[in-house]
Amino acid sequence: MNVAQCYKILDLEKDASHKEIKQAYRKLSLKYHPDRNKNIDAGKRFNEITHAYQILKLEQKKNNATHRDVETAQTEFWKYYEKTTSNEVNFGYDAYREGLKRNFGVNLDELRGVEEKPISHKMTHLLLYGGLGSIAIWIIISEILK
Repeated sequence: MNVAQCYKILDLEKDASHKEIKQAYRKLSLKYHPDRNKNIDAGKRFNEITHAYQILKLEQKKNNATHRDVETAQTEFWKYYEKTTSNEVNFGYDAYREGLKRNFGVNLDELRGVEEKPISHKMTHLLLYGGLGSIAIWIIISEILK
């Protein structure tokens, strides 16, 4: 089966995009699926449609791989990116005030001027050396009990 026959089986033009091919395949495969269509020839037609779709899919992959270089891929990416991002995104404090909410539910206007508590070095040392001491004691006891 050649590519022209595949387009004919799926009832498509030769310049159809991947999306159009996929839509045509889905439409026809649902129509001729053996579980949905009890006609005797439905199974044969379904297999023919599936085979044609697979051939066209492989053909498009080959075309994309051979005709694509880095420059065109980058150009296509930026064209797609410009379409999807219609407005600028600002991640600063102003953007938060304009409506971007954090999951924590904190109002940043209320936190203006609030100082953080100073770090207690005594507590940090107590936790650090207490933990190390506990690990050392556990190792010594486990060695003695062996």
